[in-house]
Amino acid sequence: MSFWPNAYRKQRNSRLATMSDHRHGQHRPHVHGHENTFRAFLALDLESDARHELSRLAALLKEQCHGSYPPSEAYHMTLAFLGDITLNQAEMLMNVLEDVCDRYEPFELKLCRLGFFGQPESGTVFCSTERNNTLLSLAQDVYRAAWDVRIPFDDKQFRAHITLGRRVDLSPLRLNSIEVNHVPFTVKGITLYKSILRPSGPIYEKISFSAFTKTQATK
Repeated sequence: MSFWPNAYRKQRNSRLATMSDHRHGQHRPHVHGHENTFRAFLALDLESDARHELSRLAALLKEQCHGSYPPSEAYHMTLAFLGDITLNQAEMLMNVLEDVCDRYEPFELKLCRLGFFGQPESGTVFCSTERNNTLLSLAQDVYRAAWDVRIPFDDKQFRAHITLGRRVDLSPLRLNSIEVNHVPFTVKGITLYKSILRPSGPIYEKISFSAFTKTQATK
């Protein structure tokens, strides 16, 4: 299901036509890389307390459920999966996202409960966060930014979650038997990641970061 009605999709081209490659008087984000295209996504990074709690949850799952569990340093909250994009698209996108991030200040999220996508015998296990209207607004703005630079990304309905394991056999366990500590964490900006697929699981490389810069004085 798409976030956006057809009316918005028709409007994005007119906005793109008026968009400048360089914001006057401001530094354009530089995207490092040597490949013409790369598999990419936009995400929010986590603080250490949240990673520690997620690692504890993953360890409990591992004890009872076979599956593929990423290392804690790979934990993140995906805002949008972009697929294969060019370096030029990446730079244009991060340029637009700097405008987006200027409208946000760092905000707090809290871990909430465990859930899964797919089938119980081979599902993706995740930890959700408590509902946060700022996060939902940010996700919409990120989707708009991707449309503005004409990236044909996966625009299914945003669902806040942090993946703990893939291809997990949950048949021996009831997820609601594991209690999640509602650990708060602050998100401070948007990261563009490169995803490198390996037989042992994907590797994530940080490509660019745009910080939330709105302050009380600019409200």
